[in-house]
Amino acid sequence: MKSKRSHEPYLVLFFIACSLASVGALAVFLYVLDDMGLADRLLYCGLLFGLIYCCLSYQLSRYGAARRSQQHRAFAEADVSNLFEDSAPSVAVLIPTYREERRVIIMTMLSAALARYSNRHIVLLVDDPPNDPGSVEQTLSAVDEVSRMLDRPMRALRTEAAAWQRRAETDSIDISAEADRLKHCYDQAADWLEGLARTLEAGISPAFGHVDRFFIDRIVLDLARHYRAYGRKLIDSDLTRVELTREYKTLAGLFCTDITSFQRKIFANLSHAPNKAMNLNSYIGLMGGSYVARSTSAGTRIEVAEGNTVDALEMCVSDFVLTLDADSVILHDYMLQLVHVLNSNPAAAVAQTPYLTFPNGTSPVERVAGATTDIQYLIHQGATFFNASYWVGANALIRFTALQQIVRLQVEGDKSCKVYIQDETVIEDTGSTIDLLHAGWSVHNYFSPMAYSATPADFGALAIQRKRWSNGGLIIFPMLLKQYLGNPGRIRRLPELMLRTNYLLSPLIGNVAVFILMIWSGSDGRALVWTPLVMIPYFLLYGTDLKRLGYRFRDLFAVCALNLMLLPVSFAGIFASIRQIITGQKGSFSRTPKVADRTFIPPSCFLFNGFMLLLMLRYVVEGILAGQYLGAIIPILNVSFYAYGLHHFIGIRHGFADLTLATRQRFDALMRPVAGVLVAARARMAENTRIPRFRPAQMLAASALFVFVMIAPMNAVPKLSNKDFVGSAIANQTSRKTARDAEPASQVLKPSIHPLAHASVAGTDASPAATAEILRRTRDGQ
Repeated sequence: MKSKRSHEPYLVLFFIACSLASVGALAVFLYVLDDMGLADRLLYCGLLFGLIYCCLSYQLSRYGAARRSQQHRAFAEADVSNLFEDSAPSVAVLIPTYREERRVIIMTMLSAALARYSNRHIVLLVDDPPNDPGSVEQTLSAVDEVSRMLDRPMRALRTEAAAWQRRAETDSIDISAEADRLKHCYDQAADWLEGLARTLEAGISPAFGHVDRFFIDRIVLDLARHYRAYGRKLIDSDLTRVELTREYKTLAGLFCTDITSFQRKIFANLSHAPNKAMNLNSYIGLMGGSYVARSTSAGTRIEVAEGNTVDALEMCVSDFVLTLDADSVILHDYMLQLVHVLNSNPAAAVAQTPYLTFPNGTSPVERVAGATTDIQYLIHQGATFFNASYWVGANALIRFTALQQIVRLQVEGDKSCKVYIQDETVIEDTGSTIDLLHAGWSVHNYFSPMAYSATPADFGALAIQRKRWSNGGLIIFPMLLKQYLGNPGRIRRLPELMLRTNYLLSPLIGNVAVFILMIWSGSDGRALVWTPLVMIPYFLLYGTDLKRLGYRFRDLFAVCALNLMLLPVSFAGIFASIRQIITGQKGSFSRTPKVADRTFIPPSCFLFNGFMLLLMLRYVVEGILAGQYLGAIIPILNVSFYAYGLHHFIGIRHGFADLTLATRQRFDALMRPVAGVLVAARARMAENTRIPRFRPAQMLAASALFVFVMIAPMNAVPKLSNKDFVGSAIANQTSRKTARDAEPASQVLKPSIHPLAHASVAGTDASPAATAEILRRTRDGQ
């Protein structure tokens, strides 16, 4: 393994050289190509430059990761022994949550509570709407459950620590007996952890079984194995009185039971902006103070407590703030290692380990999307080599003094709010990185995977996540450019600028270039067929990295298909950034769903990908019919990608079902105003209608008048003549009715043709003759 790592940087350099050589060869080919117009050449070169820029940025990051892999050394236990003492820097673990499932919250809090560190406390920042008491109660009950779970083992351990304090006051101490007691305590902790594992095993959900099993094995049981081994190690150690005191103090804080919750939305004078950044900012802005809640006409307000107020809410200030998303978990050495990193690097404001996805995903979307997430882990690690790291908000340990240096005031209506973490975009951590760079701080990625996060298991949830990731880069890029130009050493920092720019603009540059090249492939495929040859070094390195991360090389095909499926999602995020730049209106933060059911697929994604499949099929047919077999290669590849993606990731049946549902909802929304108008009109008619009173005399008089009006004309009008055309028709109908009334009932019940049908048939011959006779008489003057 060490030999492979020593050769890895040279392998990456070889891939970079191959990419540059292939670009040069393609440039020569375009130069000698006679029948390609100048405008087409310029456009193609621009698109190709965009793709090569993204490829070289990835390869440069991988070179940095390979160099860091050679330099990385794991810390020794003696280096962090001081972090188990009461004097260790304090850490506030903040877990922002919004309508998360109870099991997700419990796992995240447990991972933080079981982590090895002494001086820390956990706060769950509940952002569920206060008018939804069911959701709030379910979230708060998770806090109570975790506290009860940890209270039982910690009572026993604290009892042992207190007993040692009493024994330490005497002169006679049996070191061997104390070592046995310590081993017994660690065995008790391991027994409790194994019991917790069995409880969690019994409640494994089928949809999230791989997540639950990872948590049980890598966090709970791994920690149990560590404590059993550590207990055996103490038996063989020659402990001193000071070391015994330290060990018992460690036992007294082995698991964190200082777990509380905070709801900013119940206070009228705190920000209610619907995003994670302001949820964190609201609590961080209160840290270090003592507060009381006061009821006013405008609602409950949180205000600074005066003097020694009874039942005041104490917000402890901490040296470090650990932000942890509610769908992420950390391994038990996370705090020890990252606090050690920040203590060793005073210029670093943020220390983090870019998260990996939970392995062994159950759905194709989760497995392939997880592969792309794990590739990002290598990219972030390589960026640190060039001092181009970004703060990734899923988990990070932040120096509190650094946050105080970038704080600013923001007015929301009649409220003034402290903003530490930017909320200008939905990628708040990336924007805050630029603020930290302006203040002279840096971001460090520790080269060891110690954090894991959930990856969406269906395409609808993945679309929500990836749209958020694509939104904001265009807005932050001018800030980055200003920071780069305002500091010295621009030539030396060119690799940093290249990687930081790629991180912000790759959703725009890469996706637009790929889309235009696909559309263009139908018009001139001879030159475009060489594009994959230029990308071969990039794909070979990408496939090698997939194997390194535990995937298969052939998963590269599925990754390409998924990236094409996500093109409309990326475009939606880019358009959201452009809309915010034009209007100044901030985008809303959309939480990624973590549910067992399928999430609604945006109809635009299904229609866009379906249209692209049909378009690529058309290009294939046209190229084959025209005999341009070389130019049809690219469309054939695209057809295979789109067909695979629509079948495996979106699902044809699911796509049509959600499209039908969206169409029906849109139709109902359009008809709702019309229905409202009709209901309002009916209500007005009902209000304006006056029901007359019943008057018997008037009703009898009106009835008598009606009968007289109907009967009187029968005796007053002359008898109709059979020579009169209209009168003849009426007389004929009357005579027919009289004859019909005289027929027996049996004849009446027989089926017959309606009289109007007879009249229409007879009238067909009679009417032209009658009309001709009238015209003749008129001409003769009769």
